[in-house]
Amino acid sequence: MSQDFHVTQLVLSTQRTELEVSARDLEAKMSTAHAADTGVQAPVGRTSLRDALEGAIGETHALVQIGQDDVQKITGRLLMLETQTTDLDLRLGAGWEDLPL
Repeated sequence: MSQDFHVTQLVLSTQRTELEVSARDLEAKMSTAHAADTGVQAPVGRTSLRDALEGAIGETHALVQIGQDDVQKITGRLLMLETQTTDLDLRLGAGWEDLPL
């Protein structure tokens, strides 16, 4: 049973790390996209197209930033679960397998 908790803790830790890394990568890519030139030039009536494209990129970037808060909440919960499995594992301790059921 103790080994099961170590496996669970490893899975939670791996998932938490992957979520944090993916969220950072997405934020970095959105920041780059938001700061980059859209490639749509303003002359000859393309101003509205450029504004719409830049607005969509800005809105998506804002949503990603809002999502960062959710990612932090989820990773915090995963970390709490990791800690709880460690605490439970310590409470069970060695020798629990020998207890009569």
